[in-house]
Amino acid sequence: MSEHQSLVGARSSVVRPMIGIYDFSYSPYALGDALTWTMNLNVSAAAAGCDAIDQYLVIDPSKPGSRSQPFVNPHNYVSVIDNLFPAFLCSPMLRSFKLFRHAPGFNLFLLREVVRRRPMWPSFFSHLNKKLDFISHRHINAFYDAHGYLPWLTVPRGYGAWADAFRRTHCGGRFVVAVNIRQGALSLTPANLYRDSPLPEWHAFIRRAAVRHPDVLFLILGGYTEWDREMIRLPNVLIPRAMGFGLGHELALLHRANLFMGSSSGFAAMATFCNKPYLITNVQHLFSQYIGVPVGARHYPFGNENQILYWEKESQDVLLEFFEELHARLRGKPAS
Repeated sequence: MSEHQSLVGARSSVVRPMIGIYDFSYSPYALGDALTWTMNLNVSAAAAGCDAIDQYLVIDPSKPGSRSQPFVNPHNYVSVIDNLFPAFLCSPMLRSFKLFRHAPGFNLFLLREVVRRRPMWPSFFSHLNKKLDFISHRHINAFYDAHGYLPWLTVPRGYGAWADAFRRTHCGGRFVVAVNIRQGALSLTPANLYRDSPLPEWHAFIRRAAVRHPDVLFLILGGYTEWDREMIRLPNVLIPRAMGFGLGHELALLHRANLFMGSSSGFAAMATFCNKPYLITNVQHLFSQYIGVPVGARHYPFGNENQILYWEKESQDVLLEFFEELHARLRGKPAS
């Protein structure tokens, strides 16, 4: 090999990493926000020409929660962050992951990286001012308009082989639908109950689907307290949490499913940003201004015909109609 070829090979193997910052003093403990942040981080890294991401979570043990989440306190924050942790493992460019529990020390570390001209998102000054555009799709839509693709979320690091084995063992080649029925009223921290889904309508839909489409298996996702025990008795339903699994397993199963159906909540963000066929129901009209989609529009700017937004409360008839539309198009195709 010539000296020139050696130099070219060395340059092509150089890693250009981006720093990702998620500070819980101003960022929420929320699945959807964590996944949207990761997608914004992916887009920022791709736009900057970076090929790796070093993620940093920052938490002050004495004041672990923001003003909007006072229920996170020094006594329970460890379990809260442990439950949310797999949501931060879904970037295809993830190289390292660190947790800082001393904010001043982390800021000094960032200042050193600024001097070294390390790219980071959010910017150093946005972080110091506690400003993070973690809700909107502004950067995501702009990147898609400019490049025609998105750097999609992946299975949480380390869960892919497990998800494949689960499908082989428990799904038997059936058409798998990952479902999240938002039930904040049943959660340990009830909030925004107006966003909850009508549980009886989902029960009726799943029963009807069992008769009309016996090839379909529904995987019910969500916290252990957030699903009704009647679900476990339905013949076409599996509940991963009831089998002893956690959030990382659920996100991996969603990624491997043929279809996602659920309310506009945390799991819907995973379906949206891993390019999964989906029906997302009860999309908040207020959300329109953050995602760049008019109220009533059927798709995101980067969505396709198998990725449907429904802006109203769902009924069993609506669920069955959309499901049969999607099932007819997707039947016989392998999960992505």
